[in-house]
Amino acid sequence: MSRASIFLLVLLAAVPLAAQESASAVAQAIAQGDLYQSKKKFDLALDAYHKADKLSHHTSALCYLKIASVERKLGDFSSALDNAKHAVKAAGEDKTLAIQAHLVRATLLTQMSGKPTDKKLKEAEAEIRQALALDPAQPLAHFDLGVVLLKQERDAEGLAELNAFVSSPGGNAATVAKARRFIASPIRAREPFAPDFSFVTHENKVVSNASLRGKVALLDFWGTWCPPCRASVPTLRNLQEKFTGKDFQLVSISSDGDEDVWRTFVEAQHMDWAEYIDLSGTVQEAFGIDSFPTYLVLDKDGVVRFRQSGFGMSTQEDLENAVSKALKRAPDPALAAAASAPAPQAPSANASSPDSAGDEEHARGGPDASSSATLSGIETGTIAGNAYKNEALGLSYEFPDGWIAAKPEALRASVEQAESAAQAAILQQHPELAGSQRVRGPRTIFYASQRGQGDGLHIALPCVRITAVQTSLTSLNLDLFRQLTQRMAAGFGISLVSPAAGFTVKNHAFARADFERILNANRLYEAYIQTLAGNFLVTFELFAASKDELQQISASLQSISISEGNP
Repeated sequence: MSRASIFLLVLLAAVPLAAQESASAVAQAIAQGDLYQSKKKFDLALDAYHKADKLSHHTSALCYLKIASVERKLGDFSSALDNAKHAVKAAGEDKTLAIQAHLVRATLLTQMSGKPTDKKLKEAEAEIRQALALDPAQPLAHFDLGVVLLKQERDAEGLAELNAFVSSPGGNAATVAKARRFIASPIRAREPFAPDFSFVTHENKVVSNASLRGKVALLDFWGTWCPPCRASVPTLRNLQEKFTGKDFQLVSISSDGDEDVWRTFVEAQHMDWAEYIDLSGTVQEAFGIDSFPTYLVLDKDGVVRFRQSGFGMSTQEDLENAVSKALKRAPDPALAAAASAPAPQAPSANASSPDSAGDEEHARGGPDASSSATLSGIETGTIAGNAYKNEALGLSYEFPDGWIAAKPEALRASVEQAESAAQAAILQQHPELAGSQRVRGPRTIFYASQRGQGDGLHIALPCVRITAVQTSLTSLNLDLFRQLTQRMAAGFGISLVSPAAGFTVKNHAFARADFERILNANRLYEAYIQTLAGNFLVTFELFAASKDELQQISASLQSISISEGNP
């Protein structure tokens, strides 16, 4: 073989290797951007995504979509539109990415639109129809098209699209509920109504959509851990004084995880208006809060007239103007009727909702049919006094006296929320997995706290949480548990203060490790315990504010009983 032939073979062999190295570098840059974005460091995330785009030689639709997502969060809609357009071109024959890019552009155009005759709504409609041309069965595209048509006051066409979305399988449960709300009252698609919410404040007053009707409300989403939020307190106090005696209510909704820290700060700063600590995060989620502080002004009909994140020199003036304008706005009977109308109930049988679609998959013997059917049984534990029993696991446990246990329905909702968030995160990074089986993680089967706060997903100190997941393990493996806890410490940046060790309770084997972490500038101590109950791996997590408190709670572990003959 000639030297030229040898050189050609080496060169050809090097080409795929170089391509692999380039793809790996792009993936690493995207992963770095995702990490920054998860920590809300949007400028750094944007730099990482631009680096990935450059490494891909501007051929990656995913890079363009990542860039557009950050630009949208930063308020640069024009640039986001351009990059979503680049994503359409870069997607080529990849229909999944092309559809995603068209829908991103449609969403941006819709958010930038104003009156029903705005040309941007026509452009958004065109983008969605291009997505549907690629996949006529794409559920989200039918929802988006329905909303855009309603915004153009083309109600008959819009309702037809929304009904098609509701009756098709694969829709997200929250989006299906929103679609039903729009079908019942199309005006809700044209005005930014506040979502349904209700909570009891620090002052034992109920705050809800209904209680605020007829008033202008300023909602302040904040946290004691947030320096700009703390700096904003004098401004909020000034606003409270300025609008005293008018149809106005100021409500502060805290993102804190420690009720004592929150209460102490509120009282020390004389925050003498409605205060609520959103330990479960449900109110923040309902309003789509992802940065702090965030301010919303609701008019007397419950429509969001102003929204702003961050705190600066002009914040007080901006909020004063927004509240003043809302106070001057005359109530609209049509808006008031739509705002007060109850949410339509989903059909109780044979509905083509996401849940029933899942049930149909199980009936067909889908990939997760067995696990889903079994898991639903372990969520049906019973509580009497401070005794928890789970017949499906053959488990009983006496939690500390005086603690309050969460209802199984609340635990199930928190698990489904976490799974939906995980599914969304996966699809954001891997849109090619759209339509694959749903994410299923451990089921939270029990949660109790001293004050009755939290829902298993969000905790309030001190508390205990029990989760369970199916396993193929037939015996507890201390080495595997040790490796797991070491990875947890390294991956989450927490301290392993008591390494993995085995112990027994009533002749049943357990493994335990203790962690220490910093949460919102406070120390948190956790005992992490695992055991087997039949074909389930059961995890007990005890959380406390001090080592002594953790030790006291740990005494309850001696009450655990697991029947060896459980299913």
